[in-house]
Amino acid sequence: MKQLLTAEHLGITLAERSEKPRKRGITMCIDSGDTWQSHEGVLEAWSDYIDVMKLTVRHLFQPLDALKKKIDVLRKYNVEVQPGGVIVEIARFQHQEEGFLKKLKDLGFTQIEVSATTSERHEMEEDAKFTQLAKKLGLTVFGEIGKKMLDGDSTRIDDVTLDVQSCIEQSRRLLDAGADRVYFEGHVLRRVMGDTASDILKKQSTGTKQVQEIVDAIGLDRLVFECSAMCPRKTRRAMHFWFVHQFGPEVNVGNVRPSEVSTLEDMRRGLYPVFGFGPAGDHPWIRSISMHDGTATKDWQREFPLQRVVDPLSE
Repeated sequence: MKQLLTAEHLGITLAERSEKPRKRGITMCIDSGDTWQSHEGVLEAWSDYIDVMKLTVRHLFQPLDALKKKIDVLRKYNVEVQPGGVIVEIARFQHQEEGFLKKLKDLGFTQIEVSATTSERHEMEEDAKFTQLAKKLGLTVFGEIGKKMLDGDSTRIDDVTLDVQSCIEQSRRLLDAGADRVYFEGHVLRRVMGDTASDILKKQSTGTKQVQEIVDAIGLDRLVFECSAMCPRKTRRAMHFWFVHQFGPEVNVGNVRPSEVSTLEDMRRGLYPVFGFGPAGDHPWIRSISMHDGTATKDWQREFPLQRVVDPLSE
């Protein structure tokens, strides 16, 4: 990792953070069609904290040369590249699996997502066979549980209630089939766990408790928690805070907007204020070192009490 201004140059220390290539604390960013030139500037400043870039289906509308340039820039900065799950589903529906994966590999993609965003999940034997083919070609595989729409979503009992056992079983089957990690669909998480500070705190003993059961069964490092790129900034800020508060700074977070990597990294270090959660959201790492002679407690992100505070800017 390149020299950072603060710790090395100014003689101060910050909360510890794992370095690339990471096994935990992964940040997956989502690219909905930005130019490769705009990525170059972001990557120059923040590539140390971007582990994966997901290129959505909109890239199918761009010139091939523009896509190639973007992938080249991402790989230059040691960022893994994967297509969105929808692109993969299209190829599978059209029975183009092997040729599709080989072309992805030739373009410079390093990962794929095996999801069921628009339909019922494939039979696990099919997912396993597809996963094994991708792995044979040298691609990392991320599975996914949950659907954006409730209809046909076997991970939920109703709009805001998870079928915990089904989530555990699907995750295990994907991992047993060869997936390296499993995405937890962001639209499911926002409905189940909440997407504003007040809603999140209201559902703490229901939705968050259910998600924690899945984490306990599968393992935190094997799950990546998505946050929908369609949500407003205040919603994403609240959900990112909650992931860090609940699961720790090294939680895997997905679908981060490139422009918000710096904010998320601030939260992972406890340096960023998040309104609506009371003392728990008030620069927790800094408050911890201020109370313990310059050294934060092990669980500084949960050291201070949660309290619902209505903030006109975030509610």
